[in-house]
Amino acid sequence: MDQFSAWLMRASRDATPKRVHFLDALRGLAAVWVVVVHVAMLPSPRLQVAPFLDVFVVNGVMGVELFFVVSAFSLCLSMPVHDREAHPMLGFALRRFFRIAPLFYLMILVMCIHNFSGVVIDGKSILLNLTFVFNLVPGYQTSLVPAGWTIGVEMLFYLLFPLLYRRLKGVALATFALFIAIGVATVFFMTVSLFVDDPFNYYLYSILYRAPIFTFGLVAFYALPLLEKRPDRKEIGLALLASVPVLFFAITTNKVALFDKYYWEGVMFGALVVGLGLAPIAMIVNPVSAWLGRISYSVYLLHTPVIVTLIPTMRSIQALVASQTVAFALSLAMILALVIPAAFLMNYFVEDPINKWGKRLSSRVAGLKNVEPLSSQAVVAEAVRN
Repeated sequence: MDQFSAWLMRASRDATPKRVHFLDALRGLAAVWVVVVHVAMLPSPRLQVAPFLDVFVVNGVMGVELFFVVSAFSLCLSMPVHDREAHPMLGFALRRFFRIAPLFYLMILVMCIHNFSGVVIDGKSILLNLTFVFNLVPGYQTSLVPAGWTIGVEMLFYLLFPLLYRRLKGVALATFALFIAIGVATVFFMTVSLFVDDPFNYYLYSILYRAPIFTFGLVAFYALPLLEKRPDRKEIGLALLASVPVLFFAITTNKVALFDKYYWEGVMFGALVVGLGLAPIAMIVNPVSAWLGRISYSVYLLHTPVIVTLIPTMRSIQALVASQTVAFALSLAMILALVIPAAFLMNYFVEDPINKWGKRLSSRVAGLKNVEPLSSQAVVAEAVRN
């Protein structure tokens, strides 16, 4: 049995399938990349770095899109657990809620105590954030929680995902849905000004704009087992990984066509996910990156308040060091040295215990069907069926 088939088989059998290391590694790298861009860009004026590094620094915002692709792929991998439940939609909703909400709610409380980003905090904004619908309301899309807009998009995708998963079986249907999503996003862009006063920002933070990126994760999920059957799968994986830097520079220099360059980020990260699934190179998939992936949600939510608090210290470092690139590197090292231990503690004492409790609760509430687990052949056949 190949590696991907083994993951699917465990997912069909176990209440809590084991983690997939290359997905954890990508979450960890995505979280660090977002920290990198925010260390540079949150101070005003921004921290400067050498031009040859700046292209990687300023495009750290792409870490969010990498999260989205990995998220959709991971959700597909977890769905066999819910297929065995008597109330699968309830089980899925509860698991997602307890994965996301507790830490997000804690950060809302922190923001109410100390407003790090200067956003308006009132009863309406708190209610919209507690219910995760703030992305839908003009003027509130960015969330009370710093960088929390992505959580709103993610939660709205969770509402759509079970239907997508049930209907889009195989690469062909997932690809078809991808182009439909891009078409819907295009129509939304052309018409959003008819409905809201600030159409650009409303579009930028909307689930309709971001949905195609998630769909690339679905395509990747169905493409991987097809490619893993091939005898030259490792070579294909390495070729896909080699395409990632090519796509990165094509995107950042506007050398792409067919559709909005933003959606080429989905192509790039889809290739990265499938490539690492076929050829998990140690430079990317290793114990350190996988460990960072396990605490990546805490890293993501904690890093902005830490950066904002330490901007005066970062300015002092700039004043003491002649090289602006070195000053940035020292500032980044300082932020990571604080954020990563804090995220570990947050994950250990808050996020992980509540998540485990939520999984147990969701399993009890959702119940189990009186059926035997699928065979490995049936699970894999369902995953790759066109």
